[in-house]
Formats: sequence, C-alpha cells, structure tokens
Amino acid sequence: MITDILYRCPECGEFEWLEDGRCRHCRVSVRVLSRKNVAVDGQSGDIAYWYAKVRGHALPQATDGMILHSGRVRLSREIQKGRFKGLSGVYAIRYGREFMTEGSIALYSDRLVFPGASFRESIPFECISAVTIESNTVIVDRTDARTVYIDFQEESGKKWEDCIQKAIARFFSPAEIVEFCPKIRFAQPSSKKPERAVGHHDIRVRAQKWYRSDFPPASSLLKRIAACLADGLLDIEFTGMENIPSRGAAILAANHVSFLDGIILAACLPRVVRFMTKNSQFNNPVMRVILKLGGTFPVKRYRTDVVAVRNALRVLQHGHVLGVFPEGERSWDGRMQPFKKGTLRLMMAAGKPVVPVGISGIYELMPRWTTTLRRVPVRITVGEPLRFTVNPIGCQTEEDIATADERLRRTIETLIIPLAQV
Repeated sequence: MITDILYRCPECGEFEWLEDGRCRHCRVSVRVLSRKNVAVDGQSGDIAYWYAKVRGHALPQATDGMILHSGRVRLSREIQKGRFKGLSGVYAIRYGREFMTEGSIALYSDRLVFPGASFRESIPFECISAVTIESNTVIVDRTDARTVYIDFQEESGKKWEDCIQKAIARFFSPAEIVEFCPKIRFAQPSSKKPERAVGHHDIRVRAQKWYRSDFPPASSLLKRIAACLADGLLDIEFTGMENIPSRGAAILAANHVSFLDGIILAACLPRVVRFMTKNSQFNNPVMRVILKLGGTFPVKRYRTDVVAVRNALRVLQHGHVLGVFPEGERSWDGRMQPFKKGTLRLMMAAGKPVVPVGISGIYELMPRWTTTLRRVPVRITVGEPLRFTVNPIGCQTEEDIATADERLRRTIETLIIPLAQV
C-alpha cells in the first residue's frame, strides 16, 4: 500500500493518519493519481516529493525519552541454514531466521527495547552496526554479530526503519552518518591519503569449479523461457545493446527501483549476467534451484559480506558479466539513492569495463511498496562502457570514491528516460 511509504501525513506529520481519503487529524484531502503521483489538498506532486516531506517531520518524543511504540511484531534471529555452491565456483553460507517471540518494541532516544513478558532485551545505539529493511521486516545488526529481525504485523516497516535511522543519526550528532547498510558508516573527512597498498594489488581469489560448465543446458532453457515471458507479458524496449561487450569480464551497473529489475536484465540481455541476490531468497528450495541456474549468488545486505565480494571476483575471473545495483537496494520513491561505497571500491579495484544501464518506467510497473503489476512501457537503455583506472582498495581515497560515484551516477541518470517521453 502507498501508506507503507507515506506513513505520516505530509502536512501535519501525524501517524495513523489516512481515513476515507483524508487526514484524520488536519483533514487535508489525499488522492492517489497514479503509482508515482499523489495530490494532497489539491496540490499534485510525485511520490518522491511527498515522501521527502514525510521524512522532514521531526520525531515525536515523550518525557521519558520514548519516541515510538509498536503494535504486534514477530522477533527472529539469524541462524545458518546450509551451504550454497553455484556456477562460476561461487560458495557461500545460507542464512535463515529462527523465531524467538511475539510482542512489541519501543524506540527510545538512545536504544531499542523489547519489553516482552518472556523475552526482554535492550539494544543501545552504540551496539547497532547496521539497520535496513527487507519487505516489511526491519533488520538490526549488532556489533557482536547478532542479528535481530523485526517483522511488523500491523504497521509499516518502512516507517520504523526511517525512524530508527533518524533516531540513531540524532544520537550520534554532530557526527554525520553517510550509510546505514551494510554498516553504519560515518563521514571521515580525514581519510584523504591512501593507505599502504601492500597486498592489495593482486585481488585474485582462489578459482573453484563445482560444475562441468558455467552454462548448463538448463540455464540456457531457463533464460529463454524468462525472455519469452517478459516479451509476452511486458512492454519492454531495449536500446544500446551493442554496448555490451560480446566476450570477456565486465560489470553491469543499473539503477534499482523494482523487484523485476534483475529478472528482466538477466532474461533479456544477450550475455548471461550474474547478479548478487539477498541471502534470504535462497532458503526456498524451488527458488534456490532457479537462482542457481540463473547464475546468481547470495549476499548479506545488512553486513559487510566479504564472501560475496570474493564470489563477485570469481565471476569476473571466469570472464563473465557481473550484475550490480550500486544503490544496494530498491528505491522506495523512484529516485536514485546514494551509491554504496563498497560497490564503487570493487569497481575501481577490479579494473573491468563498467556498463551503465538506465531502467525507465519500471517504478510504475511495480514499485517497492506493492506486489501487483500494472502494464506500462519499460525502457532499458545501455550506455557505452566506462573504464575506471585500476585502483587497489588500499590506494583509494575518499576523493577517488567521490569521483567514481559522480561519474557513474551522472552517466546512469542520462540513460533514464522520464515515462512521459517513453
């Protein structure tokens, strides 16, 4: 539902606000014009504009320091589920969730509290290393490597992710937080000189081979079936396919607004593209087989995943195309999010051509806050490959990362066509 992202009234900032097309507090009218446009009190704007107003409201706070108290939630913890061996020699541990308890949570100005009758825990902000969201589940990773999954049963998980992140940012102010996932990362203006680069020049990893071929017949069949389904069910047009190298290793980098982004690219591009996919997707046996045949491999989004980086390097060493979404997760409002520093570091260290891709129209097709499809034109524009000077991780400075970020972001933005022009 659209209230998953517009979880507060854009005008008065109250929670639990929308009722019969009006805010129950300030009574402004709300009309959803499309999946990307909303009119509030007669003023039309795209959802990104209204979401920015929602995020701009200050956090509520009671005299005891409590900011929010939730409805019913389910708490789970992380457990190992098994091992994954995929194409291109990738190897990873599969992680799942083990149910702990049901109850509620409270957000305070300096901690998260689970005040259950059978399970009580307080997590100070100093002990939180990352905060992110999958579906309606907020994931809180701790500095002691314990991970808590908070599945919201009665309200928007996005509301809680935003409020937790805002409370943490306020707690650590004036220090500036630039990333909350895969770890809380603070701005470090002092890191302008490269570190010693000993041991960083050769980033090759051990080659492994689990299967006779990286292109088994079942994988080719799956790709053809997916391409036929995409062509028959969706209105997709591709431009610039000649910019994809016909052979050799490359990194494909695209904007990310929908669950379907990776599926469409993997199915319809002429080369086989091997994407990182969130670890939780590999716990369903049927999905695991499909993902394995598609050449994908798991990544833990809520923690710096060294194993996933090694697997990415294995894909490149085997001469394949590695697919990445530099934003790290799907956009909620259709705007491009900040790029993850870890992805930019990998691009510069790998020294492979980076193929920029702009995906247009897919937010209207299926935005993150819904699971239903709406047939609209989708355009995939592939740009000319970018080449970054090989820069070992230990030699990279903040200026190097900022330069690569600006160059890639500017290129992808030029490839995104507004829907009205499609």
